[in-house]
Amino acid sequence: MSLDNINAVGTLAGAVAALVIGAAWYSPWLFGNRWQQLIGRSDEELGSPAVAMAVSFVMFLIMGAGMSWIVPDDQGVGRSMMWGFIGFWGFALPAVVINGMFERRRWALLAIYLGYLLVAMLVMAAVIGFLGG
Repeated sequence: MSLDNINAVGTLAGAVAALVIGAAWYSPWLFGNRWQQLIGRSDEELGSPAVAMAVSFVMFLIMGAGMSWIVPDDQGVGRSMMWGFIGFWGFALPAVVINGMFERRRWALLAIYLGYLLVAMLVMAAVIGFLGG
């Protein structure tokens, strides 16, 4: 398996999709208010999300490239989502929980993080699969 397998369009589209999901997920209409309460930060302390969103986009590009690399070509949306779920279960879930335990984070906060990562990774995988693996 070479890096030629990476679908650049799928990687880019998946990263954009993950950011759009994040904007909704952390909005006041979904989990934004609860997340902000759990982290104990005011709007003034958080400031502009521009830098965090830019870094997140780069990280989602890396995640999407990795996902595109491991998803076999022409798997379709369903099987690609299976790979996204395996990536979540095998990497994102343990990493977030391990860090959360050492940081003494509340389970409610970890659930918000993990829910977002699960949905974002499934959608990224679906986009990559739809665009050809």
